[in-house]
Amino acid sequence: MSGVPAAALVNKQRRHFIGMAAPLGYVAGVGRGATGFTTRSDIGPAREATDVSDERHQVPVKKKNDDDDDNEDLNDSNFDEFAGYGGSLFSKSDPYEKDDEEADEIYQAIDDRMDEKRKQYREERFKREIEKYRQERPKIQQQFSDLKRDLDAVSAEEWNSIPDVGDSRNRKKRLAGAREKYTPISDRILANSLGGEMSSTINPASGLASVVPGMATSLPGTMTNIGMLTPTGDLDLRKIGQARNTLMDLKLKQSSDSVTGQTVVDPKGYLTDLQSMIPTHGGDINDVKKARLLLKSVRETNPHHPPAWIASARLEEVTGKVQAARNLIMKGCEVCPKSEDVWLEAIRLQPPEEAKKVVKLAVSQNSNYVRIWMKAADLEVEPRAKRKVFRKALEAIPNSVRLWKAAVELEEPYEAKILLTRAVECCPTSTELWIALARLETYKNAQRVLNKAREHIPTDRQIWITAAKLEEANDNEKMIDKIIGRAISSLTSNGVEINKEMWMKEAIDAEKGGSILTCQSLIRHVVGHGVEEEDRKDTWLEDAESCTQQGAHECARAIYAHALSIFPGKKSIWIKAAYFEKDHGTRDSLETLLQKAVGNCPKAEVLWLMGAKSKWLAGDVPAARSILSLAFKANPNSEEIWLAAVKLESENQEYARARKLLARARESAPTSRVFMKSTKLEWALDNIQEAYALVKEGLAQFQDSDKLWMMKGQLEQFNLRNVDLARSTYTEGTKQCPSSIPLWTLLADLELSIKNTTKARSVIEKARLRNPKHPELWLKSIRIEMEAGMEDIAAAVLARALQECPNAGLLWSEAIFMAPRPQRKTKSVDALKHSEHDPNVLLAVSKLFWSERKLQKCRDWFARTVKLEPDFGDAWINFYKFELLHGTPEQQEEVKKRCIAAEPRHGPLWCKYSKDIKNWQEKSEFFLLAGANKLLPPT
Repeated sequence: MSGVPAAALVNKQRRHFIGMAAPLGYVAGVGRGATGFTTRSDIGPAREATDVSDERHQVPVKKKNDDDDDNEDLNDSNFDEFAGYGGSLFSKSDPYEKDDEEADEIYQAIDDRMDEKRKQYREERFKREIEKYRQERPKIQQQFSDLKRDLDAVSAEEWNSIPDVGDSRNRKKRLAGAREKYTPISDRILANSLGGEMSSTINPASGLASVVPGMATSLPGTMTNIGMLTPTGDLDLRKIGQARNTLMDLKLKQSSDSVTGQTVVDPKGYLTDLQSMIPTHGGDINDVKKARLLLKSVRETNPHHPPAWIASARLEEVTGKVQAARNLIMKGCEVCPKSEDVWLEAIRLQPPEEAKKVVKLAVSQNSNYVRIWMKAADLEVEPRAKRKVFRKALEAIPNSVRLWKAAVELEEPYEAKILLTRAVECCPTSTELWIALARLETYKNAQRVLNKAREHIPTDRQIWITAAKLEEANDNEKMIDKIIGRAISSLTSNGVEINKEMWMKEAIDAEKGGSILTCQSLIRHVVGHGVEEEDRKDTWLEDAESCTQQGAHECARAIYAHALSIFPGKKSIWIKAAYFEKDHGTRDSLETLLQKAVGNCPKAEVLWLMGAKSKWLAGDVPAARSILSLAFKANPNSEEIWLAAVKLESENQEYARARKLLARARESAPTSRVFMKSTKLEWALDNIQEAYALVKEGLAQFQDSDKLWMMKGQLEQFNLRNVDLARSTYTEGTKQCPSSIPLWTLLADLELSIKNTTKARSVIEKARLRNPKHPELWLKSIRIEMEAGMEDIAAAVLARALQECPNAGLLWSEAIFMAPRPQRKTKSVDALKHSEHDPNVLLAVSKLFWSERKLQKCRDWFARTVKLEPDFGDAWINFYKFELLHGTPEQQEEVKKRCIAAEPRHGPLWCKYSKDIKNWQEKSEFFLLAGANKLLPPT
């Protein structure tokens, strides 16, 4: 009776179990035959009795509402006469005071203390239960751990003998993709199927004509005997347009008067009449009336205001009332006889003959207006009449430079000289007139003219520069520097600021005019003006680059020369100057510069190599050898110079000398690159065993050289025909150089060559784990799946690749052509958003335009691609193939020349030919032609 409530002992009528929790498994009404049911949510997930409780699948606890505590249980079963209603003595509405908070803190501290005492025991018990549970129910990974450890003993032969898993799907699933293929049909075929290709006759040979009588008709488009209209042909929009024009012509003919025979509407001139009825002004007629009234008010209020008369005349002209405009402007000339603008407007509105009369009237009242005289000259047709007008004008306005220039332009040189002599007397401050007179005079007279000009205009630099050009034209080179120096000192003393940008512009203009020495002298005197000492080098290099972009090569050459005179030991300036001469100079100028360069910077290997290459390209092989021998003395044991000497000998088919040089290089300066070049030379000369021995010797010293591993594997695969040895070489190479992407790719290609697609896939996956976020590896995975026919898997791999490398242009270019044709344009837009300046994306977009036959857009995008990345050989091959199919011979030759000048080296398609050992002595032109001949247009 210890579990019976106290209230039940007082109230005998109340059952003792009222208010207690139901026993476990209790079902209400089971005694009277009722049955209960339970769900998964009642009992939780299935587990054995020995299972450890899983905290991940706890029974959700129902959140109690705030109002639940306030609602007391007022049921009669909960009432007791002695104790009242059952329940807690404290409700939520009772205040929570400070002593309650202190009591809770004390109890909580006690609980925490007790919990710490039992914590270690509880954790050890939980750990034992977990270990016991894991032993009884191990994971799948743990079940196979012993077998995975045994894989260490599996040999390479046993591993390679494992068969491919193949496709375990049933036949229906395997052939589902092949069966459900839908080819898009063009609109023309659909239109023909709908309206045009339905025959209205039956072929007699088919035997149906006798079965169904009355089906044949003689012409398509007529009613058949069974009453059906047969469609007539294609849906042609051109014919629809012709029918519309015919219908309009018919309506125009019907508008003629049939009784009298006179045509009310002219069918031919109808549209012309409609066009003439359209008002030429853009405003409403009410706006015109308002504007006319407003301008009339302005004229009446202030009649001497010229803009009011001009605006009124133009308003009438716009509305088509030209005569009213002329009357208004002539009235304005009477009211405002001193207004030049009003007279010019009146001359413009009048016809030519009347305009001359108006000009004569205007000149008689205003003889000092230059524009009126210029207009009077424009109205004349014959040059003699024009000269006469200008003579009268100069008599009235002798100090007008504009009139003097216009008059001189009409005269012959002798007459022009006389006019200019008078002009400089009347306009002594006009620089243009002085310079024009100097150009017409002889050398001595021109000097006197320029001296007089400097006296009258001491602050103008043009006179000094013209004097320098005059001395250059007469081969007096010594005076050029003196004149420019005096010019700067004189202008400075007269308070003129020396603006470097303006003087540089004058130098560029002098070069374009053919005055090279004057240009160089200007550069030398002003290039350092206003430049801080520590900024001189960078500023001068930027100025030289700017001049080069503007086509002023002599200015750029002068800037480089001045910079080298100040900084003779700066290697960067020498290199930039050498590349400038290579691109824009001659061979002699380049070699002269390089001789000075190696004298000032003997440790700069690139300068020696450029000099040797220039001699070699000119066909002077002994001179190139002598340059390289001098380079050896200045830079002993230099790898670049050794290899340059080897290349010089091998290109000239001096293979014995090349071998000796490489042997000396391996002894004195052994590097991985030297061993690679040695192996390549023997391989190219078909000495396979010697090449194999050299590459093994190189790998013994340089195990981290991925190119040596690749060469060894390729020798074993293609020349020695030993696939197993090549596989072991590639595998060892990936261990020594795990970050070498080409090594992993070669290993995968080896597996693909022997139809081991599964192993190739695993190789690339392993490479991706070692080298994450490499688009080349993702691209290889995609192409493996595409070659295996797994297009769905390839699309999934592509999606994962783009998630990991969202800005990889290599992947986006592949995605464009993997997408269905209607989606390619959208995919190309996405690619440009992510990789706008990637050459692979630009090339893919160019090929997309090519496949859509948008030839001009395709040509523009190809040009954009090769301009962005001239080293990308694939773009040049596609560009040249495009021009071969759609361009002119001139365009084809232009692309070829640009490619040869660029000397591209990269690109998968380009390297397919350039890396072939058979083509080791070929040049860029050969690779371009070979790639273009075998390239197919995109589809």
